[in-house]
Amino acid sequence: MKKYDIGIILGSKSDWPLVEKALPVLDELGLSCVVRIASAHRTPAAVEEWVRDAVAAGVQVFIAVAGMAAALPGVVAARTMLPVIGVPVESGALRGQDALYSIAQMPPGVPVAAMGVGGIKNAFVLAARIIALKDPAIRKRVEIYSSRQAESVEKDQQELEERYPHLCFRTQTSASKKPDDVPALTEKTAAAMIKKPSLPGAASAKGSASKTTEPEAGFISTDAMEKALASMEIPQARRRKVFTLNPQTPQYDIIEMAADAILDGGVVALPTDTVYGLACDSTNPKAVNRLYSLKGREAGKPIPILIDGIRTLNNMVRKIPDDVMEMLEEMWPGALTVVFPKPEGMLSAVSPDASIGVRVPDCTITLSVISMVARPLAVTSANPSGMTPATDAATVEKYFGSQVDMILDGGNTPGDRVSTVISVLAKPYKILREGLISFETLRYHIKDLEK
Repeated sequence: MKKYDIGIILGSKSDWPLVEKALPVLDELGLSCVVRIASAHRTPAAVEEWVRDAVAAGVQVFIAVAGMAAALPGVVAARTMLPVIGVPVESGALRGQDALYSIAQMPPGVPVAAMGVGGIKNAFVLAARIIALKDPAIRKRVEIYSSRQAESVEKDQQELEERYPHLCFRTQTSASKKPDDVPALTEKTAAAMIKKPSLPGAASAKGSASKTTEPEAGFISTDAMEKALASMEIPQARRRKVFTLNPQTPQYDIIEMAADAILDGGVVALPTDTVYGLACDSTNPKAVNRLYSLKGREAGKPIPILIDGIRTLNNMVRKIPDDVMEMLEEMWPGALTVVFPKPEGMLSAVSPDASIGVRVPDCTITLSVISMVARPLAVTSANPSGMTPATDAATVEKYFGSQVDMILDGGNTPGDRVSTVISVLAKPYKILREGLISFETLRYHIKDLEK
C-alpha cells in the first residue's frame, strides 16, 4: 500500500476547489496526502472505514473540511488517536460561522484544532509542524517555508518604500542597537566581512593618505575584524569529530550538522543496521570521488545508495514489478539491497552501469540523516578495501581518523553479516550476494528467484 502523510476528508465536493488551490503548499513542504469525500451523517460507515485505512497507509494528521454544522471533524476525531484539524468553509447565510463554532466547541474528549473559515493553508502548515516534531527533513522544509513567508513581507515593504519614500522610514540600523542586541560574531560572518574589498566610511584611495575618515556606525574596521577572528575560539562542537547519538531518538542538532557536512561535499561515517558506513551525497561527483579515494575502492565499481523509503524509490525507478513492490513493503527497511535499472544520466558517479543498488536501512540515525539531506546517500562499508568492516565508532576513527568530516557514534552495529543483494533487472531475479536475509526468506515473497 502506498504511504501518505496527511488524510484530507471533505464533507462535500463543493469544498474541493478550496483544497485544490492550496495543494502547492503541501508540495513546498514535501508532504503527500490522500483525499476522500464523505458525509458525517449520510455515510458514517464510509468515514470510519476510510479513517482506518488511512491510518494503515501511514497518515499522521487528519484534516476535515466541512460547512454548515460541521460534525465531520468530530466524527473523525472520535475514530482515531491521531491529531485532527478542522477547517470550516463558507456555506449558507452564516458564511461559515456556524461551522467555525461547531468545530471549536467539540464535546469533551473529542479534541479538534479549529482553523479560521477557509483556512486550509494554515491547516497544511500546522499539520507539517506536527509531523516535523519527529521528522527532521520536514522540520527543515517548514523552517524554509517560514523564512520565505518573512522574505515576502520584506519584499512588499521594499516596494512600498520605493514607490512612496516620503511615507516610509527605514528601520534603525545596527548603530542604534544596544551591544546586547548585536548578533554574536561567528567564523563564517567574520571571514565574509574581511573578504569585502571595502567598508563604508573607509578612506578614499586618492588624496586621503593623511586623513582618516571615521567608519560608519555599525561597521568594524578590517584590522579589528582580523584581530577578532584570530582570537576567536572555535566552538568545541566544531572541533569534535566523533558525536555520540541516541540510536532511537538521535539529537536533531547533530543530525543537522551531519547533513550540512554532506551537502557541503563531505564524507560522514555513520552506523547502519549491518556495519558502519562512509556516506556522501550521491549526486555530487566530487564527493563520490573522495569516497572512492578514502575507501581505496576500485574505480568504476558501483557504490550502492541508501534512501529513506519507497516514496523516494518511486521517484527514481520508473517501473517496479508488483511482486518486487510486495517484497519491499515486507522487507524494507532492512538488510536487503535491490539492483534496479538506472534511469539514463542519473547517479553516474556512483554507478557507470545501467543499474543501481538501492537499500532502505533499518537504522534511525541513518534514516534521519537521509531525510535531512533529502537525497540518496552513496554509502560503502567503513573500512579500507580488503579490511574488516567497522562495527563501532572507535574502529572507524582508527581506520580514517581526521580524513572523514564527522563520525556519528550510535553504538555497536550487528556486523555479523552484510546485506543480501538481489537483482530485479530481469526474470528470473537473481541473488548476487546472500547475506542477512536468506534465499528461502526471499523465495517466500518472490517465486521466480534463483541463486
